Amino acid sequence: MSQLLTADFFTSEIDNQTRLLDESFELLTQKPASVHNGPRKMPSRPVIHSPLNKEEESLILKRKREEEEQWERSVRRRVDEERISVQKKRSTATYANAELYCLFNDLAGMSADFGVNVSAPEIVVVGMQSDGKSSFIEGLLGFQFNLVDTNIGTRRPLVLQMVNDPSRRDARCRFRHESVVGETEDSFEEREIPVSALSSEIIRRTESIAGRDKNMVSSKPIFLRVEFNGCANLTIIDTPGFRLGGDETLQRDIEEMVMELIRPPHRIIVCLEQSTVEWANTLSRPLVRRIDPLFTRTIIVNTKFDNRVKELRDAESANKYLCGEGLPDGKRPFFISMPLRRNLDPQRFRDEIDECYFRDYQELLWARFNEPQFINNLGFPKLKEHLELLLQRKYEESVNPTFHTLEQMCSSAQKELDQLQLELKEANIQNQRNKIEHFVSLFGKYLERFLEGTVMGSPDIFGLTLAEEMAESGCGDWSSHRGCDYVVQNAQYKLYGGAQYERLLNDFGFAAHSTEFPLPSIHEVASALGTSKYHNIPLYEAAASDIVQVKAKQSLLPLVTTLLGRCAFIMNHLCKIVLNTILCQEPSLINVGKNESFVNKLSDIYQGFIDAIRFHCEEKLLEDFDAFTKIVDWDLMNGLSELTDYDYINCTPDDTKKRVEALMCGGNRSQLMRQTTSRNRVIDQEGYNKVTMMAGRLFSGLRYFFVKYVRAKLGSSFLDPMFSKVGPALQESFRKMNDTEYENMLNLGLARMKARSQELTIQLAHFQQQRRRFKEVVEKLKMALASSEE
Repeated sequence: MSQLLTADFFTSEIDNQTRLLDESFELLTQKPASVHNGPRKMPSRPVIHSPLNKEEESLILKRKREEEEQWERSVRRRVDEERISVQKKRSTATYANAELYCLFNDLAGMSADFGVNVSAPEIVVVGMQSDGKSSFIEGLLGFQFNLVDTNIGTRRPLVLQMVNDPSRRDARCRFRHESVVGETEDSFEEREIPVSALSSEIIRRTESIAGRDKNMVSSKPIFLRVEFNGCANLTIIDTPGFRLGGDETLQRDIEEMVMELIRPPHRIIVCLEQSTVEWANTLSRPLVRRIDPLFTRTIIVNTKFDNRVKELRDAESANKYLCGEGLPDGKRPFFISMPLRRNLDPQRFRDEIDECYFRDYQELLWARFNEPQFINNLGFPKLKEHLELLLQRKYEESVNPTFHTLEQMCSSAQKELDQLQLELKEANIQNQRNKIEHFVSLFGKYLERFLEGTVMGSPDIFGLTLAEEMAESGCGDWSSHRGCDYVVQNAQYKLYGGAQYERLLNDFGFAAHSTEFPLPSIHEVASALGTSKYHNIPLYEAAASDIVQVKAKQSLLPLVTTLLGRCAFIMNHLCKIVLNTILCQEPSLINVGKNESFVNKLSDIYQGFIDAIRFHCEEKLLEDFDAFTKIVDWDLMNGLSELTDYDYINCTPDDTKKRVEALMCGGNRSQLMRQTTSRNRVIDQEGYNKVTMMAGRLFSGLRYFFVKYVRAKLGSSFLDPMFSKVGPALQESFRKMNDTEYENMLNLGLARMKARSQELTIQLAHFQQQRRRFKEVVEKLKMALASSEE
């Protein structure tokens, strides 16, 4: 019985020691204060007061050491397995990515052929000063070169255009010319910069714009294109770091600059935060949240994680930190450490990045973190893998616009070819005559509609601003007649047709009314006095009349020439818009509208009509101007004054009498005549002023009525024929053509139709072939994407 009790007691004691051993093992996994470069040592076994003998204690300690060694082997094995996994994934990804980049290059090339711009994805890297933005970008590039400075290293945005070139094993680096606006191949310098010299070149370009003061920044970006076979087609934008405290102006300038860079919705935002800063104290994330409130296109990256992971001593603290704080559901940050050593060659640089990850991973294994939950967000290799998947999705999204355009081109070519072949089958003089007459009839109707006002002709594309109209018309402007700039109605909008005509009249009114009386010289005034066959008394009134007649022709008539030239331009410009609209709105007439012989004939007749009414209108205006100024009406001296308090709506006969008497019997003219009449032939300054004052007042009245009668004459002699006569004139011209003229025009058109048919057949075959090839490339791209995700 005592033996049994002793055995039971021993068994119970062993269980107690096992429990104590487990507690001791838990202490083993706690992170010590110092950094471990090797396996962790078990803490000293707690003192156990038990009646166990030395043999029993030895057995327990042996078991503890075995479990410790087993855990150490497990950690080393997991790190070695992860090392192999990373290397294997990199090898596989290198091949898969190379294939993806080639496929994307093919897609981009085909898209360019069809006029579709497939732009590379864009990443904007933001963060506080010294958060590791430049080191992070170096990791994406695969080599070190950037500014890594304890002060504000990046003072101008650096736009890195990474271009995959399978033929280049070494990076080709070229900067864009600083003075170039817009981007073409020629905008980049031919001079190649070695990787080792990039840092100094970036510093030089920064100081040339932002200056040497490190507290000065510039929003003008530096563009650097890097071409080699190890990179994706990607644009990375490195930004100046946010500032906490210090110069408020600098802080504000940087924030505004970075906000503008991350605002475009197609850009991926990478927000870096140092691990040594508590989640609640981060500055970068609240700034990014202003633009991307839910972080739908933002990746949060916790940098310099090796400084924080040492403090994560157990599973609870590790898992809590790795979850992050203040993030939307399902959003988790990435945790990376980067090498501190500089001037590493590319291979050594990549190896060091991996080692940083493995050390962080080992530390978390000692803390027994939740590996399945957090492993995919740990280390730069995992972050890069995540970014590559995002980029691949961006590539995939870029496929749809090109494919849609290609389908449209195939469909459009097929429709045109079918219509063309139908036209060729039905090609006879009478059919073509009927279609042409129908086309001409529609031309007149559409023209009238454009004069009345319509958006049918796409004003955003075919309309003209006032500045564009003046430049393209070739008629010049009347700026020399203006004393200042005026706000002409709708000057900044793209207009055509009747709206453009009305804007021109408004512009003309400003130009004419701002044309001041050209002061005559004292020699002209003295010569204008002359003499009379009846007497030799000088008349200042006659001199003023002669001066105003001559000066008005010199200063006002040129406006008429410019006005009519601009009118003709507006109407001729409208012809092209009407033709294009008929082609879009009337598919059955597309081949008629593309018959160059017919279109040229129609355009010539139309332009001839415009020239004719322009000539007729100009002739009428000049005749009226001569009649208007031949005998000067001295009532112009009175200006345009009437009773200012006159009731024009509820007037009485007495009111009418007062108004008429004020106009017809006013004393102003007699008074002015008395004041300005002189019999002195010697012209001094006083006499000169009297004559020029009379002439100036006459000119003012004449100018006012000049604008009114020009607008009226233009409406009756130019605009009205455009509404009422141009359509019938065009129809009559084509109706008068005999069969021989039609046949000559149509035969030439038929020959072109046949040539066009052959051209379309070849073009359609090319489009269909490209569509098949495009589909094949897309399928390969999808397979490659699926494979990379696995």
